[in-house]
Amino acid sequence: MYARILYELFVMLLVITYALLIFADPANHPELTEELLQQIDLFLLIFLFAEFIMRLWRAKEKRRFLKENWFDIIAMIPFDQFFYLARFMRVIRLIRILRASPFMWSLLHSPSIRWIFTIAGMIMLWSSIGIYFLEKGVNENVQTFSDALWWSIVTTTTVGYGDISPVTGSGRTIAAFLMLTGIGLLGALTANFANHWSDYFMSKQGDRSNRVHHELKNNALKQVQQIETLSQEEFATLVSTLELLHKPPQHEKNHFPKP
Repeated sequence: MYARILYELFVMLLVITYALLIFADPANHPELTEELLQQIDLFLLIFLFAEFIMRLWRAKEKRRFLKENWFDIIAMIPFDQFFYLARFMRVIRLIRILRASPFMWSLLHSPSIRWIFTIAGMIMLWSSIGIYFLEKGVNENVQTFSDALWWSIVTTTTVGYGDISPVTGSGRTIAAFLMLTGIGLLGALTANFANHWSDYFMSKQGDRSNRVHHELKNNALKQVQQIETLSQEEFATLVSTLELLHKPPQHEKNHFPKP
């Protein structure tokens, strides 16, 4: 379980890092050269290829697996040598990295998380537009729409760096509304993220327990069918297995009401 958590955290950080590198402006980052991006792309191709081969090896139906995961194959094609396709392929690769994390991919498909991001996005876009038109020309710290958007994000998350603050009455009203809604949205997002994280890893443990329980049951059935030919030691093992199967799995026992 701990290895799985570390893997999910690694992929999460990899997604954020690669997204920043893709959309960063090289003109503002002298160290961010095309040669560096190509080296990072090579590392990602190796990582994605190894992850794909591992899943293919574990798949029971290889042909069906290849048909269902055609997108993963396209993302591994090194089209980066063609400059006009480099940015497009990096975006495709970013989506592919997301798919490499079952937790993050399932998080993106969570209805509650989608609703929270939709509502938060609408409120931040509204407040950014309002601050831009109300503060530009009056507030020297608001010169572009990106300044207004940055202020909106900082205020929603209740960080409040203080580098940008509204000076007009209307702008401060928007700020007050954003502070109040931001507290609720941030709490809802954190709670849903933690709940999704807990449910995901607990369900994985439950699936593993059910699989072991099912294998023990199949082995016991085979031994019962051959009970007349079992040795004394094999019969004792069968009895121990039946006693173990008679007890419900641990995750099911936790759901039984106390008498």
